[in-house]
Amino acid sequence: MILGFLSVIGIILLFFRHRPENRNKYQRPASSEKLFAQVILASQPQILKLWEDGDQFIKKNGMTCNDEILFDQSVGRSYYQCQPHFWQCYWAGGIRKEPALKIDLFGQTFHVRAKPSFQPILKYSPYPRFYEILKGPFQGLNFHYGVLVELTLDEVPDMTWPIVLTDSCRDVYLPERIYGYGKVDPKKNDQDFLWDNFDRKIFIDKFYVSNQQVNEWRILNGEPDKVVTDRATWSHPAILNLTEQKNYCSFFGKKVLEAKMFDAATMTPSDIKNPLPDRVSRPQTPWQRDIGKSFLGMSQINPDYQLTPLDCQLAQVKGCQEKYFTTDSVTWMGMNFALGFYPESLPNPIEPKKNLKLSSKFLPPESPLHELGVLSNWQGQLEANMPIAFRCYEEVSL
Repeated sequence: MILGFLSVIGIILLFFRHRPENRNKYQRPASSEKLFAQVILASQPQILKLWEDGDQFIKKNGMTCNDEILFDQSVGRSYYQCQPHFWQCYWAGGIRKEPALKIDLFGQTFHVRAKPSFQPILKYSPYPRFYEILKGPFQGLNFHYGVLVELTLDEVPDMTWPIVLTDSCRDVYLPERIYGYGKVDPKKNDQDFLWDNFDRKIFIDKFYVSNQQVNEWRILNGEPDKVVTDRATWSHPAILNLTEQKNYCSFFGKKVLEAKMFDAATMTPSDIKNPLPDRVSRPQTPWQRDIGKSFLGMSQINPDYQLTPLDCQLAQVKGCQEKYFTTDSVTWMGMNFALGFYPESLPNPIEPKKNLKLSSKFLPPESPLHELGVLSNWQGQLEANMPIAFRCYEEVSL
C-alpha cells in the first residue's frame, strides 16, 4: 500500500520544479519507507539535470555505448538532451563507470540509480531497458510523450519509485504578437497577409523530426519492422511522405508546422518588444534584413565567393559540411534551420501550392531560393533526389 502511494507521488514529481532547500536540517525518518521517499525527492534536481542536460555529462572523448547511441562530432550536443538512448547509455556505465547519483542527506551519502526494469527492444539490443517510451495520458497525467523510469536506492534496496520524464527539450514557444506571411509585393502599399497568435500558446519543434524520434513512433504504433537500425543516421532528419508526416505529428497531439508559422519563427521583428507594430517587416534572412549584406547575397554578386565556417553555421548550403542538431542557426525565437540544411515540408492553408521551403544544402549559396518567404510546391510523395524534412507544432489550451 505504501509503495502504491509513493508511485503515484513519484510520477507526478518531475512535472514541477521545486525551490532548493536544505534538507539536512530535518530529522532522519525512522521508517525506511519515509527515508526512501525523502532521498528520492532530494535527488529530483540531479535526475532532471541528467535528463534535460545530458550533453553536459559527456566528456571530449565521447561515450562507450556504440551498441546504443553513437558519439559523432557532426552531431550537436543538443541531440543528447531529453534523449532516452543517452539515458540508457548513462545507466549502463557508458558515460561514468559508477553512474549512481550521490545524495548527501541526514549526514549520510545515498546512491540513487535507475533500474533496468523494462523489456528489451530487440531492434536496438537484447538487453533490458532503463526506460519505457509512453504515449500519454498515463495514470491520470496529461501528456503526449513520456519516458517511464524506475529509481532505486542502494541503501534501501527493496523499494522502487517510478517517474515519468517528459520531453521538455524538443520545442520552443512562439511569442504572442502580430506576424506577416510571405514576401510583400513591392508594387503594393499594403502589408499583404497579416495574422496574430494572441491568446494562443503555440510551441514549435526546434529541430527537424529525427529518425530516432520516428523510431519511437513506429514502436508505439506497433510497427517495429519499420525502425531505422543504422545508429549513424538516428540524428538525421526523418524522410517521410506528407501523409506519414501528418500521422506522426497527430499521434503526439501535434500538426506539421505551417508556412505562416515558419515565417513567424524566422522573420525577425524590427522591434521584438512591441507585439503590436504599425508595420510588419519581412526580412530576407533571419540574421540581416537585406540579403545583399549576407554571404548569400555576396555569392550572387561574386561567383568566386568562398564559403567560410561561419557561413555554413548560419545556413548549410551546397559546399558545407553536414551537421545535425547544431544551434548556430537559431532564429530570433529559438528555432533552428531557417535557411539551407534540408528542404522542409510546410503545409500552407493560405496558398496550398506553396508548401515547401526549397532552400537547402542541395543548392549553391548563390541560389535565389535561399530567401525567407520563397516557397515551392511539393506533391507530398517521397523523391529520391530530394529528401524533405519536417517538424511539428503544438497549440496548448490553458
